[in-house]
Amino acid sequence: MSDAPGPSDRRHEAVEDLRATTDSIRGDLGRLAAIEDAKQGLNPANPEVDRLSADAVELADRIHHEAKAERQLANEIR
Repeated sequence: MSDAPGPSDRRHEAVEDLRATTDSIRGDLGRLAAIEDAKQGLNPANPEVDRLSADAVELADRIHHEAKAERQLANEIR
């Protein structure tokens, strides 16, 4: 009897990874929206706008990578 994961096990793992990735994207999107809301209430000359913008760029980059991973996982499940 082999301990190597079979196709069904790998598919189940991919489905779970896809769900986790989706949850992570949703969380990051919520944080990104909150950052944009915070920036909207600030004077554009406020230095906090630059810090928040840097945070937004970092989150957007993370979302981009998560979305690519999500796509790859979806392709594995097919």
